[in-house]
Amino acid sequence: MPICEMCGKEGNLILAEIEGGELSVCSGCSKYGTVKKKSYGHGTRTFSSGTNRKSFSKQQNKPEFRIVRNYSQLIRKAREQKCMTQEEFANSLNEKESILAKWESGTLRPRLNIARQLERLLNLVLVEKDVVGSVEIDKKKKGPSDELTLGDFIKVRKRK
Repeated sequence: MPICEMCGKEGNLILAEIEGGELSVCSGCSKYGTVKKKSYGHGTRTFSSGTNRKSFSKQQNKPEFRIVRNYSQLIRKAREQKCMTQEEFANSLNEKESILAKWESGTLRPRLNIARQLERLLNLVLVEKDVVGSVEIDKKKKGPSDELTLGDFIKVRKRK
């Protein structure tokens, strides 16, 4: 008997697309996605014509964008130059004042569509093209550090 790939229930399965992937699920779990093929029984598993592969490759070639590092300072400075309070500016964006305060303090990054809206309103550049393959990790040489890790602690305890 086939087993549901979501809950593990045995029975007749339905081929459904759930969060971008095709899964063989029971009728109860099929409500979490769109049904592709009903009454998926004992036979071999068949998939549709590979549309997921095509959309995946398109996503790979799509340029990625990110918000600049000093976005909080830029937003605050531009808002202050327009002589607007946080409350007034938040109302003009249809956002909460607390969200704007978090953007300006740097504790919350605005979504890309909001950042583009901020760019238009404030005449700033907040969104930049992300260089393919760039990683925001410090590029220090990794070597033995002075700090103990949990693994080091366990090794020390075993030796004693």
